[in-house]
Amino acid sequence: MEENCKIALPLNFSEEEYNKIMDLAACNFTPERIAVQLGIDKKSFLKLFFDKSSDVRQAYDAGKDKATFNVINAQRDLAEKGNITAAQIFLKESKELEVANIRNQCLFGDDD
Repeated sequence: MEENCKIALPLNFSEEEYNKIMDLAACNFTPERIAVQLGIDKKSFLKLFFDKSSDVRQAYDAGKDKATFNVINAQRDLAEKGNITAAQIFLKESKELEVANIRNQCLFGDDD
């Protein structure tokens, strides 16, 4: 899409567009590439993306989390079926996530 055809703020997205943001994020697209795929001005999209409470950011994070879950879940399935390499990778990933959770709890406290 041409640069002069980009949509400027305020941006209102349909449910289909939020789903596309989630799907693209799940495939490791950067926010800039997602803006291009949606045909939206990058700066306008990034303003929403960097607002952690925005629906755009929530959709992006949900997509990343969904992909992470799917990969870890598939790894777990393989590990439970006796794949030693899968088990080693799953346990390594589990430990890394545990350390990240402890670090975040120390840095940011509980969400209570």
